[in-house]
Formats: sequence, C-alpha cells, structure tokens
Amino acid sequence: MASKSGQVARINGLLTAWKAYRAALPEPARYCQLKEDLYKVRNAGWNGNPPLAAWPANLVDPDDSVMAAVEHYFLCRCWVGTGQYPAWQMRAMNGIYDAGKMLGASPRHNPTKPTTPITSTQMAFQEAGVRDGEADLRKSGKTAPLVAKPPTYW
Repeated sequence: MASKSGQVARINGLLTAWKAYRAALPEPARYCQLKEDLYKVRNAGWNGNPPLAAWPANLVDPDDSVMAAVEHYFLCRCWVGTGQYPAWQMRAMNGIYDAGKMLGASPRHNPTKPTTPITSTQMAFQEAGVRDGEADLRKSGKTAPLVAKPPTYW
C-alpha cells in the first residue's frame, strides 16, 4: 500500500482520468455514469459486469481501497449533485455506512467480495464528493428534497 500522500495523489489522478474518460457527458450526469462505471470496475466479472481488461488500464488501480475512494467520491457527487439526496443526509448515510464498516456490519453489494476496510482517505473523498455535489446542485439551480428514502442493499 502506498503512503497516505501517495494514495491521495493517486486517487486525485484517477478522478481526473475518469472525468476525462466521460468528458462528453454533461454534468452532473457524468458523475452518475462514473458512479456506475466504478461499480462495474470494482465488481468486475461478477453479475454480468465486464472484466477489468475491458477498461482502460490508466483508470484502474490494483489497490481496491483506492478504487473504493474513487467510486465513493462519484457516488456522493452524483447523489448530491442531482438532488437525489440532500447533503446533510448523504453525510449521515456515509457516517452510518462507515461506522458499519468499522464494526464489520456494512452490507456487501457483491456477496463474493468483502467491503474494503474504511480509511480516513476514503472518508475524505466521500466528503469531497458531497461538497462538489453541493456545488453542482447550486450551479444547476435545482434543489434536493428535505429528506429522501435511503438506498437499499438487498
């Protein structure tokens, strides 16, 4: 595993590369597509998802915790930036999910693969996704509901 500063630099580089990969899509739809792309990358070969080899090599890191941070950034940016969830609720859901990961109780999306251990880097990129999503929502002139039904995992 890389040093924390090396990991942050790697994640920032991947965020830039993924944004360029889907640059033809408008914001914030781009971030929702990237959320879907990253889910497929992190679950490559499972449940009909393409193998890792189907993705450009510069978009994939062998460290799953790095890829988790990238995926969670885009998930937060999509959900907040499109107004699906208000920022306060996204932060609360992140806190609950992260606490569950710390306790080993967070649900798996892929039953064949455990969730990645939570790291401060992942939490920081979740928050960055929420903040950038807030800016996207403001830019669009749209609003989020006061509260929304949380996602289900089963």
